[in-house]
Amino acid sequence: MQTNCEYANPCLDCRFFITTGGFLQQHRQQRQETSELITQAEDAGLARVAEKNRRTLGKLDMITGALEETGENQIVVDGQVEDVDAAS
Repeated sequence: MQTNCEYANPCLDCRFFITTGGFLQQHRQQRQETSELITQAEDAGLARVAEKNRRTLGKLDMITGALEETGENQIVVDGQVEDVDAAS
């Protein structure tokens, strides 16, 4: 996504972002890629890029942690586990 948004990944910072355990592997992969990007940015002296991506990394940590706690018929909304019925 190409935007002028101040966030490295605007979707993860959206309070309407919803995900399920079915996407846990994708979030883990994105976390790994973000961690590598932070390391590369730091090595290149790009402090602002590293800083923006550390926020994304924190959000991904929160999301993956919540997804690891979800059960059937549960989703993660803004980093919190909710029952599907409660979210509708």
